[in-house]
Amino acid sequence: MTLPPALHAPASLIGGPEPTVLLLYSIVAGLAIGRLVGGRVRNLERVDFAWWRPALVGLAVQLVLFAGPVAERVGTEGPAIYVASTLLVMAALLRNLALSGVPIIAVGAILNLIPVLANGGAMPSAPEAWLALNGVAALPVSHFSNSVLIGPDTLFPFLGDVFVWPRPLPLANVFSMGDAIIAVGAVVFLVGAMRDPERRSAPPTVPAAEPARR
Repeated sequence: MTLPPALHAPASLIGGPEPTVLLLYSIVAGLAIGRLVGGRVRNLERVDFAWWRPALVGLAVQLVLFAGPVAERVGTEGPAIYVASTLLVMAALLRNLALSGVPIIAVGAILNLIPVLANGGAMPSAPEAWLALNGVAALPVSHFSNSVLIGPDTLFPFLGDVFVWPRPLPLANVFSMGDAIIAVGAVVFLVGAMRDPERRSAPPTVPAAEPARR
């Protein structure tokens, strides 16, 4: 019996064909852990994320690019547009490396970007992973996608979407090593950002030295 294909959403620097697979789980985990350690959700609005506009533009371009009507007509221009929008998001991440968790997210993003650049703007995706997920060793789309099945000429296949988030778990899909690292970074970012600003920026307290006795 063939299972229905997994939902296919636009991929970006921060994930493979379905970036929400691990990212949504990491957001829920990050918010929960942040609260458990005394953080507050309202502190998230105080985070100063530089270059957020270019990052937002990059993500918005990808949402449009992978939407059905556009994906069906974009043709050979698709990979170039995808890579360019991805680099916008990458630049914003690198600009914010001082924020807690962002360096981890950036490492995962780079691990996703390497196979994409090496394979003509497409993320390698393991046929075996799709077979385990959907019962069919094929991508669940017929129009433009940033994914391509791994073949004998694929570069850096081990960095592609080779892992499976299995059914019956929600948002079942395939994911990469980079996706998993990004998810960890997102948890660290949220927990750090939810801490009170005073606790986040206060230097460690050093006990005052006692005066020397004569």
